[in-house]
Amino acid sequence: MEQQQAAYAQQMKEMCEQYTNQAVTMQANGMNYEGVIESVDDNHVYLMVPVDEQGQLMSMYEVMAGMNQGNEQMMSQGQSRYGYPYQPYYPGYYPYYPRPRPYGWRRFFFPLVALTALAVL
Repeated sequence: MEQQQAAYAQQMKEMCEQYTNQAVTMQANGMNYEGVIESVDDNHVYLMVPVDEQGQLMSMYEVMAGMNQGNEQMMSQGQSRYGYPYQPYYPGYYPYYPRPRPYGWRRFFFPLVALTALAVL
């Protein structure tokens, strides 16, 4: 039984190492978590999860969709990535685009043998 757990942990470690610094969704202890794999050691995987102002976990889809929405709005209004070539705004005032942004990140760590699923977002 211990050999099976060790083999499973090694397999999950290799998979997590492959997706380090990438957005993933993982299932552990019957719960789903979305975040970025920060690091992996012999026994644990460390996941950074976005949280909002109230400390509630955010979905990575919300965060990525908010980032894409802001970029699309900037490009549709004739603004380049590196500035405002046409100066459509008064000097000193820049547009505000309400979009979901993480207020912070919370670090979770999970035993490798507790992981039941891992998928890249």
